Amino acid sequence: MVLVEFDPQKVSYQQLLEIFWASHNPTHEIFSRQYRNAVFYLSEEQRIQAKQSRADIRKIKNRPVYTAIEKAGNFYSAEDYHQKYYLRRLDKLIGEFKQIYPDNNQFVASTAAAKINGYLGCNGNPEDLKKEVAFFGLSPAAQTYLVSYVATACSRFKGLSCPAPKK
Repeated sequence: MVLVEFDPQKVSYQQLLEIFWASHNPTHEIFSRQYRNAVFYLSEEQRIQAKQSRADIRKIKNRPVYTAIEKAGNFYSAEDYHQKYYLRRLDKLIGEFKQIYPDNNQFVASTAAAKINGYLGCNGNPEDLKKEVAFFGLSPAAQTYLVSYVATACSRFKGLSCPAPKK
């Protein structure tokens, strides 16, 4: 589960729903409560929007949609091994992040770590990575490694080169 805190003056719940539906396969049958798809709501208005958006997706897909719509309850962070999963698998990058964030809670809360984890999972786009890579707090060598890894692993990023200065 992902907790999304948002400013409705900047992004609407409806816009978040659109991103959500575009980011997963809602027609995938649920085999485990732990790994199910769900949209959570805080108000009656959000409940109505979520249910309508699910109905719209059902019409578009012309298949059953298994994504649940539920009232939000208490949020609990996932176990450590689920946090920044892709990033934790790469010693060259995680080593630098452990220096930047020696406390695991700071690492888990890091926006830079979340963005890098997303890129490592082949999400985002090459132009954003190219613009952002210098601001993650990584050494030039780690920046180059990150971009090279993503360019090799993710078809959307093929041919991307790192703008980090060579040393």
